[in-house]
Amino acid sequence: MKRVQLIDFGKPLVLNIAPDPIPEDNEVLLEVLACGVCHSDLHIREGYYELGSGKKMWVKDRGVSLPLTPGHEVVGRILKIGSKVAGVFVGELFLVYPWIGCDVCSECQADLPHLCASPKSLGVYQDGGYSDRILVPDKKWLIPIGNLKPEVACSYACAGLTAFSALKKALPLSEKETLVIIGAGGLGFFAAQIVRCLTNANIIFLDVDSDRLKKIGEFDSSFHTILSSAGEAEIRKSIGASGAKSIVDFVNNSETAALAFSLLSKNGKQICVGLFGGEVTLQTPIIALKNLKIQGSYTGSPSELTELLSLVSNNRLLPVPIHLASLNDANSILDSMAGGKGVGRTVLIPTS
Repeated sequence: MKRVQLIDFGKPLVLNIAPDPIPEDNEVLLEVLACGVCHSDLHIREGYYELGSGKKMWVKDRGVSLPLTPGHEVVGRILKIGSKVAGVFVGELFLVYPWIGCDVCSECQADLPHLCASPKSLGVYQDGGYSDRILVPDKKWLIPIGNLKPEVACSYACAGLTAFSALKKALPLSEKETLVIIGAGGLGFFAAQIVRCLTNANIIFLDVDSDRLKKIGEFDSSFHTILSSAGEAEIRKSIGASGAKSIVDFVNNSETAALAFSLLSKNGKQICVGLFGGEVTLQTPIIALKNLKIQGSYTGSPSELTELLSLVSNNRLLPVPIHLASLNDANSILDSMAGGKGVGRTVLIPTS
């Protein structure tokens, strides 16, 4: 098989050739048809997450070991199955749920493997989809893609799922209430695509990039799009005096977290999603006096991914912009992502 691997943290990925894995017992071997490029792939290549004030959280301290084939947004076609596999067949196409857990802890038993204390996520703790082959531990992690094309379906495994799960946490919202979405990058595009399937609330998107906001506005003419540089006073004009009932922060750095907190209404929710890093000082009495809720949101559950794919398949939604590339382009794509460039999602086609 052909794959692109991380050999040393902070260094470019390396293209190499290896024998195809042989599936055993419950394992399933898939030919990778499409693999989305995610910002967390960049964190893994760099070897750390920024925490703010010069502090870093090293991925090796979280159990990530090398060499590693990144990539967790995968659609593939079954090539071979292990001896104990039944109910799926060679040639079938599936989206892979990548956030695999231990299967025995309380989170896994509650259909929350993405929150497992001993995670085994594909592309993070075991080899992922920057390859033309991927070995999946069990068929239960395979989700039918229905009428979706592989290059469209793949990014719902992380970017789409993350946006969907975060938006659900922001509900319920009436049409008179306001939802602010911070960040019009990859996650923001998926939020723009699906949010009207979930709520008729007043929707405001904030971002530093006018081109991204212009694209966001094409999803729904009712969206308000505002440059973050306009300042809090200008943003408040669109929100109203009472503030925003829910804010989903896909950036979640020092500046956006502080802004989100200041814009919340009484009984408001701040959903922290992004991993851009930072710290914020909060006035703790305000949390109590305004009955505020501050909650993290990390990817989503298998049932949420199934629900999301059904929603996307059954609604005529404006597609998220997709750029196709080959495995050879992986490093340049991550470099571009590090520079904050690009609109929409990039998908690797290993066979190209």
